[in-house]
Amino acid sequence: MKTHLTRPAALTIAATATVLVLLWTGAADGRAVKKEAERIADAMGVCEGMTVADVGAGDGEWSIGLAKKVGESGRIYATEVDEDDLPKIRKRAEKAGLGNVSAVLGDDHDTGLPEGCCDAILLRQVYHHFTDPPAMRASLRRAMRPGAKLVVIDLDPQKHWRDLPGVPDRGGHGIELDDLVEEMTGDGFVEVARHEVWPGEDEERYCVVFRRASTPVQQER
Repeated sequence: MKTHLTRPAALTIAATATVLVLLWTGAADGRAVKKEAERIADAMGVCEGMTVADVGAGDGEWSIGLAKKVGESGRIYATEVDEDDLPKIRKRAEKAGLGNVSAVLGDDHDTGLPEGCCDAILLRQVYHHFTDPPAMRASLRRAMRPGAKLVVIDLDPQKHWRDLPGVPDRGGHGIELDDLVEEMTGDGFVEVARHEVWPGEDEERYCVVFRRASTPVQQER
């Protein structure tokens, strides 16, 4: 005997299924973010009491995880060139009950970070957006304490993505890993570790860890 659903019943079932899919997808995305946040903290060597910067922080999503890692005795600088993002960062930190996050306004030539303030800095899919890479590298160096780590997560050039006005042409939206390393090591940074595959939403992502050091650092593989 066949059962025929009325249209309202069918629509209800379809709507319920959609909600369940969205909930599952949201949970999966949440797990992925948490997993990457842990991976980022490990790469940066984050621990309690450290001062860490999230350069190009957006609305502060990754800054919050780092803020929890450094604890009340630590500090997070979340920098952005878009002034409209600063209230979003502050609101997210306030909602999380965190008082150790400072939202900082930078520009295309300067991170806005105080000199010698950071034990570690994160650039998550930010480097390829720089319109003046040499000036930004200089600003990053100034902000880093001797021995500080700089973690750069980026992706291979994507030709199908939108063009970025004023950004050096590297064959697409992104930067080749070898080109990144060449630019960084030619300008006062030492490569100490690399992850040629960095799991996430883009299969072409990678992660390179640099260090500002007064003495040579052996490469960690």
